[in-house]
Amino acid sequence: MSQSAILVIDDDESWRRLLSRLLSDCQYKVYSAATCAEGIKLAESRRPDCIVLDFHLTDGNASKVCSRIRSHKDIKNTPIIILSSDPDAEIIAYRECRADKFILKIEPLSKIVMSIENLLNLRG
Repeated sequence: MSQSAILVIDDDESWRRLLSRLLSDCQYKVYSAATCAEGIKLAESRRPDCIVLDFHLTDGNASKVCSRIRSHKDIKNTPIIILSSDPDAEIIAYRECRADKFILKIEPLSKIVMSIENLLNLRG
């Protein structure tokens, strides 16, 4: 069985490194991006099995990324988990972004891993 790939998109370098290390330790192949543009480019070229996306990014927000991903024929069904420190972003995450999961950044990191595993199991 091949290693599942996760794309982490977050403009906060600390969060990117933390999530990359956490997911690598869980045996995932991890790609990371700091901007919407870079994340979209990696999603289209690498076709990850799941995307972990910060809601607020320096060059836009999750809506911009999700709109491109959901309209791309090859990656439109990729599960997307949106992370944010802003609880008000949850409604937008589900309604506009069509996220599969929304997690506040104050939640335990294990919730992110568990959500990825659940989403990948549903797909596969």
